[in-house]
Amino acid sequence: MAEFVDLRLEEMLPELEQMQRVELFNDQEIKAIVKKRRDFEYKLQKHTKMKEDFLKYIQYEINLLTLVRIRRNKIGYQFKKPEIDYAIANRINKMFMYATARFPTDLKIWLSHIEFCKRMKWNSSITRIFVRLLAMKSNDPSLWIMAAKWEFEDNGSAANGRGLLLRALRFHPESIQLYTEAFRLELLEADRLRKRREVLGLSCEADLPEGEEETNSILEGQLAILFYNDAKNAVKSASDLLPFLAVVKDFDFTFQLRQTILSDMKVEHSEDEITWDTVARNTLEKVSTDKDVKLKDRIELCCSTYEEAIERIDTPKMWQLFVDTLFFLFQNEIIRPKIRQRIHHLCHRALMNEKLSDEQLTDWIGMMENDPLSGYQLKSVLAEAVRQFPKNATLWVKSLKAELEQKEEEPLFQIDTGESDELPPAGDDEKSAAVFVELPALFWEAIKALGSTADSIPVWETAIQHYEALCNDNAEALQTVENLYQKALSVEPPVGNHFKPLYLNWIATQKGRDEARKLYQSQAALPPLVLDFHYKMIQVELNESHPDLEFLRQVYEKAAMYFGQKNTEIWLRFIRFELERGDPTRVGNLHHRAKMTLDRTLSDEFLVQYTLLQLQA
Repeated sequence: MAEFVDLRLEEMLPELEQMQRVELFNDQEIKAIVKKRRDFEYKLQKHTKMKEDFLKYIQYEINLLTLVRIRRNKIGYQFKKPEIDYAIANRINKMFMYATARFPTDLKIWLSHIEFCKRMKWNSSITRIFVRLLAMKSNDPSLWIMAAKWEFEDNGSAANGRGLLLRALRFHPESIQLYTEAFRLELLEADRLRKRREVLGLSCEADLPEGEEETNSILEGQLAILFYNDAKNAVKSASDLLPFLAVVKDFDFTFQLRQTILSDMKVEHSEDEITWDTVARNTLEKVSTDKDVKLKDRIELCCSTYEEAIERIDTPKMWQLFVDTLFFLFQNEIIRPKIRQRIHHLCHRALMNEKLSDEQLTDWIGMMENDPLSGYQLKSVLAEAVRQFPKNATLWVKSLKAELEQKEEEPLFQIDTGESDELPPAGDDEKSAAVFVELPALFWEAIKALGSTADSIPVWETAIQHYEALCNDNAEALQTVENLYQKALSVEPPVGNHFKPLYLNWIATQKGRDEARKLYQSQAALPPLVLDFHYKMIQVELNESHPDLEFLRQVYEKAAMYFGQKNTEIWLRFIRFELERGDPTRVGNLHHRAKMTLDRTLSDEFLVQYTLLQLQA
C-alpha cells in the first residue's frame, strides 16, 4: 500500500515544485498539501473503498484548483498553467473516472463529473462520459434526453444528438418524452439554420436551388415531422400530443404543423375531453393568419366549440374544462364584464346537471357574493351545492353565513305570481329576538354531514362568531354562544380540543376571572386533555392586575402532571415563571423533576434549553 502512495506523491512533485517556485504557495502550505494528499491516498488504497473518501478527495482538489486561480489573479501570474492547473484538473478527472468505475450506480457522481468537465470546457470528455453513463443506465429516458440536449445545444453537434435519440428510441419505443425531445431539438436545429440563412441574406423558402434539397427538408422541419409521425404509434390519448403542441408554439414557422397536430387529435381522439379543450383554447390564440379576427369573435368561437363538445361528450370533466377556460378569461380585466354573465349562466347549468366540481363551485359562489346582479339566488345555489358536496366544509360555511345573515339574493328578473307583496305583521320584540338567535337547522345538518373531523371546526366557528357579535345587545345570543361552546366540548377530538381553550377565554372575557377558574377546575382533568387549556388559564390569570401566584403554580403543576413526560416546553415555562414571578429557590427541584419525568430522548434537548434559560436570567 505504501509504495503505491509514494508513487502517486512522486508524480505530484513537478506541480508542487512549480507552485513553490512561482510563489503561489509557501513552504508550509506545500507541506500541508502533501500531508493532506497522502492521507487521502492512503484512504483510497484501503481494501474496502468508501465512496465518501473519493468525494472528499475530489472536493479537496477542486478547492485547491480554485485557490490556485485566486492566487494567480492576486499576484498577476498567468504562466505555467499546464504544469499546475491542468495537472490538478487531470487528477480530478482521473479520480472521477475511478469513482464512477467503482460506484457505477451512483448517478450523482456521474453528473458531478459531467459538470466539472463543463466548467473545464472539455467537450470531448463529456461526450465520452455520456457514452459510458448510457451504457450503464440505458433504462432511464431522462439521461438520453440530457445527453442529446447537450450535443444539440452546447456541443453544437446535431448529428451526435440525433444519433443518441435514435438509439434511445430503440430502447424505449413507447416513450413520448423521447419523441417530444427529438421533435423539439429538430425544430430548434431548423430554426437555427433559418436564422443563419437570414443573417447571410439567403432564402428560407421551399423553392431552394437544386442540390439543396436536404437543406430544404431540414429548414421546413421535415425531420421533426418524421419523429412526430413515428410518435403517433406510441400515442395512447390526446394528452400525449399536448407536449408536441407546446413545442410548436415556440417557433414562428410551424403553423401548418400545429394545424396537423390539432387535426390528428380531432380524428384519432374525438371522444377525448382533452381534444376538445385543446381545440377550443387554440381558437383564442391570435396567429399570423387571422390578424383581423377580433378577440370577441375568438371568444364566441371558443364557446361554440365547447358547446359542441358538451353535446357530444356530456361528462363532468368536459363541463369543468369549459368552466376553467371561462375563469381563465375572467382574469382579463378588459373582457371581464362580458365573461362574468357567461360564467354565471354556465356554472348554473353545470350545477343543475351535477357536472361542476366543488372547487369551481366555491369560486363561482365567491363571484356571486360580489355580484348582486348575477340573476341567481345565492341561497338556492348554496343549498344545491351542499346537497351535491356534503363533505365540503367551505360550502357549508358559506351556506351557514347566508342563512345566519339572512342575505337572500333576488333574481334579476322576477315573474309576477299574483301573490301579495305585503310583509307579515311583526311580533313583539321578545319573540323576534328569540327567533333571531335560534340556531338554524342548516347548522346541525352541516355538523351531521362533516362529523367530528377538523373540517367541521370552521362551521362551529362561524356560528359562534355570529352570535358573539350579538352578545352585547341580546341575552339570548349570550346563552346561545355558551350552549354552542358546551356542545363543541362534548364532540370528539379534534373539535373538542380546539374549542376547550377558546371556551375558557370566552368565559373569562364575558364573566370574569372567578368563573374562568371554576371552569378550569371542573374541566382540567376531563378528556380531552388539552395543553393549550392550561396555557390559556395561565394567560388569563397573568392578565389580571394582581395574579394569584399560588393558583398559577397549581395550574403549572397540573400541566406538568398531564403533559410533562412528552413536552419540555411546560417545564421551561414553569421554571421561567418561578424565576421571574415566583420563588427562584424552587428552580432546582423543578429541574430535577423534569429530568426524572421527561423521556430519555428529550433529556438532552431540555438540558440545552435549560442552560440557555439560565444564561438569560
